[in-house]
Amino acid sequence: MILVQLKGGLGNQMFQYAAGRALALRYDVPLYLDKGSYEPRQAAMYGLDGLKIHAAAASENMIPHPGPLGKVFNRLAPASMRSILREAHFHYDPAFEAVKPPVYLKGYWQSWKYFAPVADVIREDFAFNIDFSPEILAKAEILRNSDSVAMHFRRGDYTSTSAAVYHGICEPEYYERAAARYPGATFYIFTNDPAWVKDNLPAGIPYEILSGSLSSTQYEDLFLMSQCRHQIIANSSYSWWAAWLNRFPGKRITAPKRWFLAEGLHDHDLVPAAWDRI
Repeated sequence: MILVQLKGGLGNQMFQYAAGRALALRYDVPLYLDKGSYEPRQAAMYGLDGLKIHAAAASENMIPHPGPLGKVFNRLAPASMRSILREAHFHYDPAFEAVKPPVYLKGYWQSWKYFAPVADVIREDFAFNIDFSPEILAKAEILRNSDSVAMHFRRGDYTSTSAAVYHGICEPEYYERAAARYPGATFYIFTNDPAWVKDNLPAGIPYEILSGSLSSTQYEDLFLMSQCRHQIIANSSYSWWAAWLNRFPGKRITAPKRWFLAEGLHDHDLVPAAWDRI
């Protein structure tokens, strides 16, 4: 079996699932998801049930708890012999390719390289397991058939001191430069802070704020973002997935050149080479 520890919000969970699913498909074994890292007050953060995933919930007796000697062995052993694989660093780890089941994956696994061989399967798994309202579906049809650009502003938790130091926030200048790359387009705004965004949008662009007006859940936002022909994403795994799930053949994606403010984190395996970075 492949066991994956889940942590973080929906975008993080999607990366964790995708890495585990890739391994499960490679070895034709079941995939289990461990939600035990969430405290009871964080239970609402789990979001994969809104997608058509192929995995079961892990039971407590599935979780490996090695003793002191087991921890040392697991740290020193080749990847193919480890029962627990901890993410060594943020960028892609080639040791992932040597892993064999049963194994417990602990990390964020934020690179498309972990699931590139099964990308088509991941797209199908990340279809929405939700009956969207007629209004949402009608707007999606408009987005697919017009020169639409999803523009995502991640604020909320990113504005706390600790998060701001680690992640950094995409400033209005980034969005102004990005918007200039899409002349004639209409911009559809997705954000957890509509009031701030309205006061800080690039001047003179045609826009519509969908978050909080038409869409009211993380699934509706993610779905509508992915239906736009193009995306301007924040340094957020959530809008990363909206861009990746976009099926428009001529799509253009703009992403921030610096994903993290903290030093020592390399994001060169996170953003596909075909996406523009500014």
